[in-house]
Amino acid sequence: MAAIERIYTIPLGDAYICARAKRAKRAVLLVRQFALRHMKAEKARVSEGINSLIIRNGAKKPPRRIKARIVKGDDSVARVWLIGEEEKIKEAADKKKKDKESKAKKDKEKPKEKQIPKKEEKKPEAKKEGKKEEKKEEKKPAPQP
Repeated sequence: MAAIERIYTIPLGDAYICARAKRAKRAVLLVRQFALRHMKAEKARVSEGINSLIIRNGAKKPPRRIKARIVKGDDSVARVWLIGEEEKIKEAADKKKKDKESKAKKDKEKPKEKQIPKKEEKKPEAKKEGKKEEKKEEKKPAPQP
């Protein structure tokens, strides 16, 4: 059985029936129910793109409707994607992979720098302390017989 893919406009107006603070949660639940009902699937998975779109204006004001792509695979799971989101994820993964490869290539080409050991510096404070002690000894009066 091949994957079934459809584009829907999902109405989320019923989310406004709930209390204000719970509207975003209710909107995500409506998206899941919509995907289950229309794709006849056992489970529904909502992507991060849909979730961030719902919460974009805050939890109290979700959008009234969203346009989404729902894909039902062989495993009978309906995945709800924002249109164009899957391509962006693939592009980002490819870009990250290319950056990693180019960085590894540059590291191989770059010659290793020789580390020069630093010379130990003498502390001038030790000399000052020694002079102060000598001066104190000089100022002491000699014992009288």
